[in-house]
Amino acid sequence: MTTADRNRERPLLKAPGQLSPRIQWLRDYYFKGADRRWNNQFLAWSTGTPWDVQFNEMTFYIVPETYALLQTLRGSFRQAARDIDLPDEFWSWSLPERRAWFVKDVMVHHVPREILPGDLLAGARFNLQTSLCLTEAEQKAFDDALLGKTGARNRMKWFHDHGYGNTGATSGHLVPDHAMALQLGWRGIHADLSKRYEDLTQADRESPRGAQLRAMMTAATMPRELAAAYSGLCSRLAGETDDAQRRQELRRMADNLKRVPWEPPRDFWEAVQALWINHMLVMSDENYPGPGVSFGRIDQYLLPYWNASLREGMDREFGKEILKCFWIHCNTVYDAMIRNGRQGITSGFGQLVTLSGLGPDGTDMTNDLTYAILEVIDDMSPILEPKPNVRLHRGTPPELLDKVVAMISGSQGAPFLLNFDERSMAGMMREAGRAGCTDLIRLDNVHDYAPVGCLENTMVGNDRSGTVDNNLNLLKAVELALTGGRDLLPFHNPMTGRTEPVAQDGPPTGNAAAHESWEKFWNSYAAQTEYIIRKCADTYEASESVRARFFPTPYLSCLVRGCAEKGMDVTQGGAELSFTTLEAVTFATTVDSLLAIKYLVYDNQKCSMAELIEALKANWKGFEVLQAMARNKAPKYGRDDDEADAMARQVMDLWCDLTWQQRTTSTHRQFRPGMLSWNYWAGDGFVMAASANGRPRGQFLSNAICPSNGADIKGPTSNANSVGKVLGGRAPDGQADWGDTFNCLPNGASHTITFHPSIIRDPEHRSKFKAFLKGYAENGGTCLQVNMLDPDMLRDAQQHPEDYPHLLVRITGYNAYFTAIGKELQNEVIERVSHQGY
Repeated sequence: MTTADRNRERPLLKAPGQLSPRIQWLRDYYFKGADRRWNNQFLAWSTGTPWDVQFNEMTFYIVPETYALLQTLRGSFRQAARDIDLPDEFWSWSLPERRAWFVKDVMVHHVPREILPGDLLAGARFNLQTSLCLTEAEQKAFDDALLGKTGARNRMKWFHDHGYGNTGATSGHLVPDHAMALQLGWRGIHADLSKRYEDLTQADRESPRGAQLRAMMTAATMPRELAAAYSGLCSRLAGETDDAQRRQELRRMADNLKRVPWEPPRDFWEAVQALWINHMLVMSDENYPGPGVSFGRIDQYLLPYWNASLREGMDREFGKEILKCFWIHCNTVYDAMIRNGRQGITSGFGQLVTLSGLGPDGTDMTNDLTYAILEVIDDMSPILEPKPNVRLHRGTPPELLDKVVAMISGSQGAPFLLNFDERSMAGMMREAGRAGCTDLIRLDNVHDYAPVGCLENTMVGNDRSGTVDNNLNLLKAVELALTGGRDLLPFHNPMTGRTEPVAQDGPPTGNAAAHESWEKFWNSYAAQTEYIIRKCADTYEASESVRARFFPTPYLSCLVRGCAEKGMDVTQGGAELSFTTLEAVTFATTVDSLLAIKYLVYDNQKCSMAELIEALKANWKGFEVLQAMARNKAPKYGRDDDEADAMARQVMDLWCDLTWQQRTTSTHRQFRPGMLSWNYWAGDGFVMAASANGRPRGQFLSNAICPSNGADIKGPTSNANSVGKVLGGRAPDGQADWGDTFNCLPNGASHTITFHPSIIRDPEHRSKFKAFLKGYAENGGTCLQVNMLDPDMLRDAQQHPEDYPHLLVRITGYNAYFTAIGKELQNEVIERVSHQGY
């Protein structure tokens, strides 16, 4: 078949809207990727000392694909780093002061600056790898804690290699206090810090608290000085252009930058410019391009500036042009690794914007800016960043629901995260009670929550919840229960070629074959679950303590309430709300495995426990009949089956209750539960042995709170009902976490459902889909990601990737370009779309 024939037969791909010449050029230029004249790739900078290091590997501990590159990246950035001249007193300063000065000096005086043709916003390069700014003694202590025999790297690697999951103190994943930064400007922030420092006693000024405030004051001047430098560039370019309209735009940009973000913005253009600089400098401070650094309720805090500009005569389409430039800037985060593939893009980094949702007293907050931003998204897609979250609720206006459904119907891998307010706010209220922070999360402010990154719910401006730092494979507890606390299979290290002897790792819960009742086996599973959660917390502490001691982020700390008040960096637990989230991975595989064990061994005596264990060790070879029973006869979560869902709820309650019992030692952060699998369920399928639900080794595990692929044979409503039940359901008497709703997962639970495009092919089907969304608000989960995909189109994209460079698919809480992900993950998406797997 020719390309022309395929083009005629395949479904229409989402294409950008009618873009202006300005935005069309900027978008096309961005997608040239590595062929651009310049890009925002990582630039490395050094203090010039022989022991200097730039790369903070801990932020990559949650990304197993990078493990083989950690030492290479450390060495290559060190080799590429350019030396910075230091002031004579530099090494006499505290570490936070050194870091604040160094990042500021690099951004203001050394990083190149460009303004693209037609661009309406300044702020082009921000991806840095800056020196850790450690003395020789500090660097040795850092390396000992990181690279020693019992250091953070080895502990993290053992945890992953043996199938427990992954854990590490990573960056981002929070909503800075952007509303405050716009209202006060950095002049106001700096004045507040100065006043707090002046009020300290002399002893406090000489303490870590005084050092932290001095560092934050230094960081607070960085936006002013960087904006001034960009203002000068705009003025110079205005004097060089012969285009009168462009000259006027550049002069206005120069004027904007003379004011913001140091002073509060007066109109929409100034506000978006300030927001962008504030945001990009968070990424510079953390030395990582935007993982989960989200914008919160952008259509609420930008609305006064939008309305003011419209009243003063701004054309609404020009306001959207400003936003479209903002969209392009957000996508340049991917330039950090632009040589990794032609564009450097694999999946969304999670710079999330939140739209609509409930306000005080249950009012709906949808407004004109909400719709304008949705129009921008529709015009710009397919493009990854920033990713939109639309908050739906029982009273969502029909017009908004119609707009969302229309956009989903034409977007293939829909860019949307659909959040459901009632269930999400119930989770935040449960968090307040379990963590003892009812003064900070209350009925009168819980509506101001916003998701970060993929879908993780947090409060705004004062919450560092470490939402992807701990990713625990719940299935490991089933394996350990079957073996009495030992790996089912010995671990073979491909790097050394050695096979490790199987050791006693978990508690010795005894020979599972001797458990004569299901209750005794469950008790073993519960004991092993407690062990793996404690193991995760202990492993995380190894990197959390290193970050708290050696990697301050004083600029980011200025934008998180609590840090200035305590004189404590956000990495040390300075935020008012300081959590770390334990994300459960492989939930459905775990539940279905327990259901299969109960069904096969205890309820129906289809096999003995010893026989089942032997089948798993053999990867089901020679036990195909037993495997078929496990797959096809045993109950499954996701079918609105009360028996299966009761088991799922029991699993949920167990690990959630155990998670709430954990805190970090170094930073006193409270662990909280969530459910997000990113792409771990695919890769970890090769790490884990075969599981009792019939899955062979190497087949992907289940994704977040979703049923196992192929198990949801009763349709999307049954699927959603199961999810709602395991999260807590509803209380008819209204005595629930919020209103009549329970939610045991404050962080949220990723739920992805894939539909064939024919499901919304006409008005009647769209009406049914809207009814499904309304039902989800009543009985479903905290959030929903929707794929509208044709499996035949995906198979064609595998064979002819050149025809589908911008085809977006929803993986879990994030989108990805289908042709840029690995074949294993592509196959998982195709099977999910086809409802295969069992």
